[in-house]
Amino acid sequence: MKRTLKLTAVLIATLAGLGQGPAARTEPPDAPPPRAGSTIRAAVEMVSLPVVVTSGDGGYVTGLTREDFRVFEDGVPQEIAAFAAVEDPISVALVIDTSGSTESQLSRIQAEAMRFVRLLREDDAAAVVSFADEVTLIEPFSIYHRKNPEAIRKIRPGGLSAVYEAVWLTMEQVLKLEYGRKAMVILSDGIDNRSESVSREETLELARRTEAPIYSVYFAPGKKRAPRWSPIPVPSRRDGPERDAGRKYLEALARSSGGLLVDSSREADLGPAFARIARELRNLYSLGYYPRNLKHDGSFREVKAVVTRPGLKARTRGGYVDR
Repeated sequence: MKRTLKLTAVLIATLAGLGQGPAARTEPPDAPPPRAGSTIRAAVEMVSLPVVVTSGDGGYVTGLTREDFRVFEDGVPQEIAAFAAVEDPISVALVIDTSGSTESQLSRIQAEAMRFVRLLREDDAAAVVSFADEVTLIEPFSIYHRKNPEAIRKIRPGGLSAVYEAVWLTMEQVLKLEYGRKAMVILSDGIDNRSESVSREETLELARRTEAPIYSVYFAPGKKRAPRWSPIPVPSRRDGPERDAGRKYLEALARSSGGLLVDSSREADLGPAFARIARELRNLYSLGYYPRNLKHDGSFREVKAVVTRPGLKARTRGGYVDR
C-alpha cells in the first residue's frame, strides 16, 4: 500500500477550501458533448505527452496548433484528442530534498527554488513539496507566488531520504489533480534510503506515463558533520557508487518524462539553468491521444511526436509501459 502525502497542520483547513477561490485551478472545464459518430473509450486511458518544439538554431517555437502535430505509437498514427497551447498557464510542483545529506546544500537549494518561483508568470500556479523521512505538502497549488518563498524559507533539514515516495506522491496526489499543462522540478541528490512502498523502477515507469515533464536539479550530497574534536571532515557514506546512482536516477527521471537534468555541481550559478527551465515551461505543448492498440499486455510502447512544418524538431518522452 502506497504511503499518503503528509499535510502540515495549516494546510488541512486550506485544502478543504480548494476550488472555492482563484488560488485553485484543479477543476477542469466542462467537457464538450461527444461528436456524432464518436466512440466512448471508457476502458482506454488517454496518453498525454509534454512536447517541446525547437527550430534549427535551438530557439523555442510558439504559435503552433493541433494541426501542426502528428503523434505515432509504435509507428502507428494516432488521433490527437487533446491539445494545450503554450499560452495556457502551467502548474509547477517544486519538490525539495530536506534530508540530512542535503544539509550543507539546503541554503543554496532554498535560494534557487525561490529564484525559480519568481520566474513564473502571474497566472501560473506553484506547489511546494518537501521530503526527508516523510513527504510533506508545504504549500498547495496557488497562483499567489508570494507565499511560496516564505514556505521554502521555513524548511529545515534532517532525516533519511524518501525520494522515490516523494516523486510518486507528487505525481499521483499533487500533479494528477491539476488539468492542462503541468511539470515537476525536483531539487535533490537523488539518493533514497527510506522509501518502503515504492521502488525506483516504479517511479520511472510512472514518469514514462505522466503528462508532466520532470526537471531534475542535482545537488551532490554533502559531508557528514565531524565530531568537535576531529579536525578532519568525515566522508559521507554517499560517496562513490551510491552518489553516482543518485545522479543517474535523477537523469533517468528527466529522460523518461521528457524533461531535463541540471547538475548544480558543474554550474556555479544556476540562474541561467533555471531561466532555461522557465523558458521551456512557457513553451511546452501538451498533446493527448487514445491508443489504437487496445491490448493490455505490459509491453513498452514507443511514442513519437512530429511537427509537420519543415525545420522544426519536437521533443517528448520516448514511450511508456502499457498496463
